[in-house]
Amino acid sequence: MGNNRRAGFTIIETMLFLGVSSLLIVLLLTGTGAAINTQRYQDASESLKSLLQQQYADVNSVENSRDNTWSCGTSASPSNSGSTADNRGQSKCILLGKYVRLENEKISVYKVVAYQKATTVQANDIESLKANYNLNIAKDNVDKSTMEWGTQIAHPVNSGVAPNPRKVGILIIRSPDSGQIYTFTNSDSDVPADGTVGSVSLANMLIAGNSLPGQGARLICIDSGGMFATNDRGVYLLTYAASSGAVELQTNAIIEDDGISSLRC
Repeated sequence: MGNNRRAGFTIIETMLFLGVSSLLIVLLLTGTGAAINTQRYQDASESLKSLLQQQYADVNSVENSRDNTWSCGTSASPSNSGSTADNRGQSKCILLGKYVRLENEKISVYKVVAYQKATTVQANDIESLKANYNLNIAKDNVDKSTMEWGTQIAHPVNSGVAPNPRKVGILIIRSPDSGQIYTFTNSDSDVPADGTVGSVSLANMLIAGNSLPGQGARLICIDSGGMFATNDRGVYLLTYAASSGAVELQTNAIIEDDGISSLRC
């Protein structure tokens, strides 16, 4: 008479199966979470790059959208409450460009206005801007936004400065004389507080040459906001930037291979 035996799993086999399955699920979820964070970080980096590139496109195709109630005095401080507004096409006040202010996760984009105060002949566009025009900000029309997915701008890790907090000011203007676009940045410590950008701070940025403040290159690192232990991406603004093509998204590997900067994110 044969023995009756039931096929099945022992307790040990069941525990091993559950343990292995749980480990696989944890690894799967961890990998999925890392992939999501990577994509979010890349999206945030691309968004900052695209925002800066868009400013060059806007400046290159300037649209003066003001109505005929918008007035502007010699200080180039625009207002829509004045009683002596100029008619369209008759104002000495012109829309000249953009001022981008970055502070941690906050982004403010101002319109830059210029009032032509003289017509003296100068050696170049930058000298003409300083001698013949008063610059100011259209404070009633500011585009405010924030970095995506909890990211924020940061100092390069080997700059000798703590990564955060950081402020960057970028002035992008088109010469009313030649139509050439120029980019100026100032030292991070000299970036005025949000809402206080004005004629003095803008005039101080008009420095020609590969310098800071001036037209030197800038590396704006992007802090992941805790998504990663380390960061390796930054928006690189090339020296003498004059178009959207001068705004690049760089990794540490690209920066080192190109030899374009001694700094790393």
